[in-house]
Amino acid sequence: MLGEFPDRSLSVQVVWLPVLKSDVAPPLTGVLGLIKDPRVRQYWDPDRALSRDLVRSVNDAPARYGLDEALPPGFVAWDVVAVFGGSARWERDLPPPARYGGPVVREIDETRRAVEDALRDF
Repeated sequence: MLGEFPDRSLSVQVVWLPVLKSDVAPPLTGVLGLIKDPRVRQYWDPDRALSRDLVRSVNDAPARYGLDEALPPGFVAWDVVAVFGGSARWERDLPPPARYGGPVVREIDETRRAVEDALRDF
């Protein structure tokens, strides 16, 4: 999908975290190499810090993130995509994304539309 926006200023963060029993180490070069765009930065989060902070942000104010209620105890945010506009800044809380959903493979079309909208607005 990133290839559809070759000349656009995009920043993509891919965060890998252990969720499945087989996730005992960071992804190997072959897995990391599946995403070849130079605008992509990939990180290994062995302690699930990003997921915890995302869940904390959402649970502090579910309506801000389009939810009716808090996420369940022990919820792990993984296999999800979030699209943020160019002015979004993560300070104490995660900024509300323009698009959030998962699993990633099912979100490609909606993510594409959200990226198009974000680029149009920026």
